Amino acid sequence: MKKNKTTVKAKALDIFYRVLSNCSTRCLFRIANFFAYIAYYTRNQLSTLARQNIKLCFPELTESQQQKIVFGSLHHTSSAFFEIAALWNHPLEDVLNSVKTEDVDQKFYSSEKSKIIIAPHHGSWEMLNLWLADKETSYSLYKPAKSVGVDEYVLNKRSRNTAILVPANTSGLRRLLHGLKKTKSICMILPDQRPAKNTAQVNAPFYNINAPTSLLIKRLARKLECDIFIASVTRNLNSADYHLTIKALQADEFNKDDFESATYLNNSIQNLIKSDISQYQWTYRRFDKSVYKTT
Repeated sequence: MKKNKTTVKAKALDIFYRVLSNCSTRCLFRIANFFAYIAYYTRNQLSTLARQNIKLCFPELTESQQQKIVFGSLHHTSSAFFEIAALWNHPLEDVLNSVKTEDVDQKFYSSEKSKIIIAPHHGSWEMLNLWLADKETSYSLYKPAKSVGVDEYVLNKRSRNTAILVPANTSGLRRLLHGLKKTKSICMILPDQRPAKNTAQVNAPFYNINAPTSLLIKRLARKLECDIFIASVTRNLNSADYHLTIKALQADEFNKDDFESATYLNNSIQNLIKSDISQYQWTYRRFDKSVYKTT
């Protein structure tokens, strides 16, 4: 019975996105805008967290400036949900061709080492996964879905152009290290969510507020001779296309002590966010609960 339920969930999700895939990306962004209005003007967890995070991280901004970012964040969060219909179902060539402009450090193309790509929740990380897999053998860490059927569906879609998805657990990390050591390849990691319990982490400032920060990048950098980059693919909601950014980071900064390494990671993420604050996913709980009690 449980297996049937997970299968039904996966089929329902597939039908939902296949129906939406009849829409253009521009249309999907407009649908996202409608849901952003609903989220903005109603009481819900997404809008509450967005408002709290923006208030905490940008206290120097006026109320109206903060609210503009809040709505923008809700629009981009909704867009991340709806654009999947296009990214997972439109012809792959069309999807990749929608990345119209690039700002890529030349070192990314010239490097002969394996690469760690730090991919914060900024813009379309689903698009970034597809773009990276089109360039080299690409690994991405992911958190398995609770539903087996949904997990298999998502894995199938995310690996549509040979991207290799590995679970963020001991066996997954072992497979990741083996792959990165064996061949010149790419590893994409989303490092800016709250780390799971019993994983290597330290409190480090993120917008001058202590935030639990993963030490996974440091652990990998110590085991691998690799280059490290930070990247995002941002949306143009008006023209319905994308812009790619890849910047080289200083690998030796990650080999410093835990606090300094995590601080460098968070500062690098902040510098990326500056390009378009609204495109960061401010709708999840980045800090400890005690921090939010002050807002």
